[in-house]
Amino acid sequence: YAVIIAACLIVAAGVYWWTHRSGPSGIDAIDASKVVWVKCKACGATYEIPERQYYKELEDKARARPTAMMFTPPLTCQKCSKDAVLKADKCDKCGTIFFSGTVPSDYQDRCPQCKYSRTEADRQEVLRQRQQQQQQ
Repeated sequence: YAVIIAACLIVAAGVYWWTHRSGPSGIDAIDASKVVWVKCKACGATYEIPERQYYKELEDKARARPTAMMFTPPLTCQKCSKDAVLKADKCDKCGTIFFSGTVPSDYQDRCPQCKYSRTEADRQEVLRQRQQQQQQ
């Protein structure tokens, strides 16, 4: 039995080493070239920041106020210096930058300006492809 137990321990150590030897994880694993749009609720400024920076700043805010984590805390605006910056979406069609869920009871990515939704467009394309396949 000692040999079986020793073999199991060696296998367990090998599995642990194999799964934990990879490179960065979490925020550090985010591609440094990826960016996100943000918008300030106070001054209306919109700009892009690296996605990694966005999540690191959120993590810092969460550490500063661990009990206030019922919602995503706003970041500090680069323009007006107020804590009012939230992640935003950019419309693929008209370029408007807006907060997700601006259009109530609709797709989260529905543009309030031109009413375009990438989610809706993608779903309609999938339905169109299915209909074409059924007709063949």
